[in-house]
Amino acid sequence: MAAVGRKPEVLVVDDDYGGLLAGSQSLVRLVSGGKVVAQHGETPSAPLPVPARDGHRTIDTDGQTWRSLTRSLSTTGERLEVLQDIDPIERRLADNSVIVAAVTLLAALATAGGVWLLTRIILQPLERLRTGALAISADTAGPQLPALTGPQEVADLSHALNSMLDQLRVSMDSTRRFTADAGHELRTPLTSLGVTLETLQRNPDLPAPQRARALEAMSAEHRRITALLTGLQTLARGDAHALPERTPVVLSELLDEAVAHAAHRHPTTTYRLTANSPATVDGWPVGLRLAVDNLLDNAALHGRPDGTVDVRFSKDAGTVRITVGDDGPGIPAAQRQAMKARFTRGTRTRTPGSGLGLALVDQQAHLHHGTLHLGTTPTGGLEATLDLPSTPDDEHREQPTPA
Repeated sequence: MAAVGRKPEVLVVDDDYGGLLAGSQSLVRLVSGGKVVAQHGETPSAPLPVPARDGHRTIDTDGQTWRSLTRSLSTTGERLEVLQDIDPIERRLADNSVIVAAVTLLAALATAGGVWLLTRIILQPLERLRTGALAISADTAGPQLPALTGPQEVADLSHALNSMLDQLRVSMDSTRRFTADAGHELRTPLTSLGVTLETLQRNPDLPAPQRARALEAMSAEHRRITALLTGLQTLARGDAHALPERTPVVLSELLDEAVAHAAHRHPTTTYRLTANSPATVDGWPVGLRLAVDNLLDNAALHGRPDGTVDVRFSKDAGTVRITVGDDGPGIPAAQRQAMKARFTRGTRTRTPGSGLGLALVDQQAHLHHGTLHLGTTPTGGLEATLDLPSTPDDEHREQPTPA
């Protein structure tokens, strides 16, 4: 490097490229004998003190701050000092801090906005569920909460809540129906029972034959009330789907046992059972036995006195069919569908009853995914046909084995 200028006791050097340190806010000084003999780089606005020892130091002068590093070059006392004006660095750091703070604030605002928007999107279906839940009333029919499609968790929650509400509604409807039916149907026998009791109380000296007839009438009303409550309770359980788990039921065996017991209950009636093969259905043994017993009892009670009841059991194309026919007056075709309703009795009936028998059979048929059909026998009596689906395993068992 060639010397381009000299100040008192200071040699300022430059190079062919305009100074490697030009504009870098850096300064290099050569110190000898306690004086600066040469310097290169940024010219400070005020003279800088000469370093007395090696190491780092910070110099504040005329509003400028310099950071200095000094190292000895020889044992003669010459030192090389490198200085850097740190004010621009501090300004850049301050500017960077402002930029970082601004970016952080903008990122926080953007994140908050995104979280708010995402929360609104997620909570909107829940808000719809909440609005639907507030609108629930005991008299509302159908699904009471909106059927949502997303998010999947909320959709699953909506489906589960609607299923629960449906079950509660069915249970409530069953309870209401049971209460209404019981109140309506029990009024007459209870009134009759009360009148008979009052008659016995007012006439303690009633002749023995009349007292016996009154007591028999009370016993009959008691049996009627008991049978009515039993039937209503069974219907209410079926309406509420308060049923145990399905189990395989060998229907042919159940039918054999039911016919045998019916013959004991109605000794003047002849039961003829015809079955072509055993069969199994998935269902509830108590419910199926209840349906069969009601068909057998109805045939004996409403058929010809000392008559015959034909019971046929068959299986065809995955369907189990139980047919019970009597030789009584039957039911006109226009009235048959109505006879499945509760508390409905035919115009030709001659025996007392609650009118729940066929309603119970029809309910059990639907609970077992089957049907009840009312027709007529060749002799003009009522023919009740109960069709039930057989189990697939039973289908495979009955297939002939290839030779």
